[in-house]
Amino acid sequence: MFVKTYENLDSSAINRLKIGKNSVFVTYQSNIDKEYEFNCENTEEFNQLVSNTLNNKESLGKLLNSSIREGKLVDITK
Repeated sequence: MFVKTYENLDSSAINRLKIGKNSVFVTYQSNIDKEYEFNCENTEEFNQLVSNTLNNKESLGKLLNSSIREGKLVDITK
């Protein structure tokens, strides 16, 4: 079950972003056929960050990178 799906993003790095109950799924522009799954403990907070980033026309790739570095998103792609 997905809480929110972001498609047709104005991003050079991110093609699609899906936020589920406990996971975030990212499809990068570099390979639109592969989806990466990240564990996220607080998807509501992350969804709000994504929404704010898009509304402020800030970098979604930068948000993802910092979230991964801070441990808010943990890669579980097989």
